[in-house]
Amino acid sequence: MTNREIEQAVSSVYEKYVRSGNSHKQLINIMQSEGIKYKKVPSENTGFVGALTRGVNGQYYIMVNSSVDNLGRENFTIAHELGHYFLRHQLQSGFIYCSENDISEETEAGITIEREANHFASSFLMPEQKIKSAFLAMLRNSKKIKTKDFLYVKNDFSFGIWCGVRDSLMKRYGVSEAALRYRLRYLNLAKFEFQKDTK
Repeated sequence: MTNREIEQAVSSVYEKYVRSGNSHKQLINIMQSEGIKYKKVPSENTGFVGALTRGVNGQYYIMVNSSVDNLGRENFTIAHELGHYFLRHQLQSGFIYCSENDISEETEAGITIEREANHFASSFLMPEQKIKSAFLAMLRNSKKIKTKDFLYVKNDFSFGIWCGVRDSLMKRYGVSEAALRYRLRYLNLAKFEFQKDTK
């Protein structure tokens, strides 16, 4: 499936379920409307992040490891599993088990259906036109940078600009920093070459 086809599927889901506001606030409503039950499950398997399962009675479940303690990561995981559901991925033995490497907010997953579900999640939580408009408006309002259509983040003044933009957009879209960086890179809006302080 191409990224464009995935984005068309996202648009259909968005039009049906997101009347106003941002999509992360509609995740529970979408699952309820689709008859999907949501469970946070404890797991000692630290590699387990989420799963889409179907019981013998046909009931779908989205499960997220209860040890996921970042709300942005949890939202991305739910949207990823909804991606499997709406993209009609074939469930192997009644479930799709997703590890931390599969539900990647920041890199391309190696398995095709995982890459597709990641792209669905990223596009659903941060629709191109919305994120682009919000990001570019923030750049235009910044007095410190000259380029108003791209942010190159290094260990200089641009990192401070990034922190302000990051915090606002993470809150607005209900995503983690990793997911936000990946989406902005994918849309050719930003490049990141900074070292996090290790203190």
